[in-house]
Parts: sequence; structure tokens; C-alpha cells
Amino acid sequence: MKSKQTVLIVDDVKENVDLLVEILQDHDLVTALDGKTALEVVENEDIDLILLDIMMPILDGFEVCKTLKQNSKTSHIPIIFLSAKNEPLDVQEGFKLGAVDYITKPFNPNELLSRVSTHLQLRSYEKDLEKRVEEELEKNKIKEQMIHQQVKQAALGELLMHIAHQWKQPLASLGSINLLCRTKIEQDIEITPEELLSKIEKSEDLISFMSDTVDTFKDFYKPSFKNENFSITDSVYKVLNISEATLNYDNIKITLSSYEADETFGNENEFTQTIFSIINNARNIFKLRQIIEPELKIKIENQKISISDNAGGVDEDIIDDIFLPFVSTTNSSGLGLYIAKEILEKNSAAISVYNDDDGAVFTIEFLTWLN
Repeated sequence: MKSKQTVLIVDDVKENVDLLVEILQDHDLVTALDGKTALEVVENEDIDLILLDIMMPILDGFEVCKTLKQNSKTSHIPIIFLSAKNEPLDVQEGFKLGAVDYITKPFNPNELLSRVSTHLQLRSYEKDLEKRVEEELEKNKIKEQMIHQQVKQAALGELLMHIAHQWKQPLASLGSINLLCRTKIEQDIEITPEELLSKIEKSEDLISFMSDTVDTFKDFYKPSFKNENFSITDSVYKVLNISEATLNYDNIKITLSSYEADETFGNENEFTQTIFSIINNARNIFKLRQIIEPELKIKIENQKISISDNAGGVDEDIIDDIFLPFVSTTNSSGLGLYIAKEILEKNSAAISVYNDDDGAVFTIEFLTWLN
């Protein structure tokens, strides 16, 4: 880091430059005798403040200032006009172009030093703030990466859970078939070729079903970045088909009513993930609160879907923060609803929640019309 701040002095009169160098000798100084050179210096030096004369040949101070302010790399550099032009319109033009101050010649050296010191101090505060903002942005970037990694791990856990529930009955049936065949062999009970073939075919059907289940889950969780027209109703059915065994295992009743006439534009794959998160959140709260007859009601309209439960609602002390990271109603990570909100906002949709007499009602509404 620089020990001194750098001031660029721009004036086509060498004697004026020499005088300013003498007055500002405690600072790191760079000089230029014309506008073109000044612009080249700014491109190659880290300049904290520019003292800029106006009346210069070829490229005057106003043009130099205008050029600097139009460049995103140099627009932040504070400029003080130092000129013999003292008409109100000149001063007005200087500030209009973006200067932070305007000093007329001849000037008072002490006043010049004071103004330069003030603007250098302000620039120092500004650079410190910029650095802090960059650091916070980097911290947030790392935090976001950690959050998304945790979400991926949670999704993997859910995937394995749903596969386990889907496979529970087929595995039990395979076990029964194997046990029956083994018992007959061990007890020397006759088993006909037709019966054995039937058992083999039944086993093959069960194994095929389990294989198809894996393919279904693989397709469901496959990332997709394609936006297109899709049916909210069809997407919800995809989620329910994936979750069917788990919902049945937890005795959760699903009631779905759809009044959808038009398709919605967005990323269907990402949308299904948000529906999955809401349903999974409800399933967890059902278990946590030991709801006797858990039920989810899903209502679909054009560009809008509502999912309500009978779990008693979201606690009032956290309902306003429910979509923030690490805020949870189920002692979980609290990331599912946060990521759902992020995904929906990216797809021009809004998610909200309120409590009715039975429980929580989550509503998703797309804010763009069909493309």
C-alpha cells in the first residue's frame, strides 16, 4: 500500500506547475503539461486527486475532465479545477462535468492546501469503503458457495431417502420370492419349472421397476438451464410421482385441484425443485409436530400455485424471516426455502407465505406473461 497519496498536477504553464509542486511537496506528485499527457498518466498511475487547469491548447481541462468521467476506470478520481476562468458559468460547467471543487487563480496557498487535504481524506475514506465492500462481497461469495454445497448434500440425502422408500416394497417382494424358493429346495419340496420360471419373471419385473426408478430420479435431479413454456400442473405431478412412496410412507394425503388454462414460461426443472422443497418442508413439520392426519392441498391457476398444510402454521416470530438462510421451522438447515426463493426470483416469480386456520399456505406466482 502507498505511504502517500498521489496528486496529478496538470497545467500547460511550467511556472504554475513548479509553484504547485513546491506547495504540495509533502504529497506524492505527478505532473503533466498538457491534457493528452495527463490522460496517459492516469492510465498508468494510481492517482488519488487531480489538480486540473482549464485553459490549455488542443485538449482543454473541460475535455480532459469529460473524458475521465466517461471512463469507468477513471471516473472515480476526484478533480479540482484550478483556473483563471472565474465566471459563474465556468464554475457551473466545471461542477456539471463532475469536478469536486473549483479554485480560481490567483489562489491562497493555505486555502489550496486545505482543500487538497480535505478531498484526499475523502478519497481515502472512499477507497477504504471500496475495499471493505470488496471484502464483504468476497465473504458473501464464499458463503453462497457453502450454502449451495450444503443444499446439494441435503438434496442427495433426500434422493437416497426417496429411493429407499420406492424400493422398500420391491425389495420385500424379492426377499419373499427368494425365501420361498430356498425353503422348497432345503425341504426337498418339489418346485415345477413353470413355477420357477414364474418366480424368475416376477423377480425380473421387480428389478426392472427398481432400475426404472433410478432413471426417473436421475432425470428429475438432472440440472437444466433451459427456459421454455411448461405446465405447472404437469410439473407438480412429476414431483408427486417422485415423492409418492415417501408421502404414502408418512400417510400424507394429497389433494390437488387445477384450473390452469395457459402454460408458464420459465425453467421447469428449477421450478420442480422449489415445489419439492415446499413439500419436503411440510413433511418434516408434520413429523415434528406429530400431526395425526397430515394433508397437503395444492391449488393451481394460471401462473400461480398455492400449497397449504394442516400443520398449525409457521411460528409468528419467524414467519417474516422464513426465506432467509438458516431460518427453519423443522430444526433442519433452513436452506431449502431460501434456495427456493432464490431460484424463483431468477425465474421472475415470487414466493410468499401466510397462516390460515389450519396451517401454512405457500404461494408462488410468476410475474411474467406467457412468452
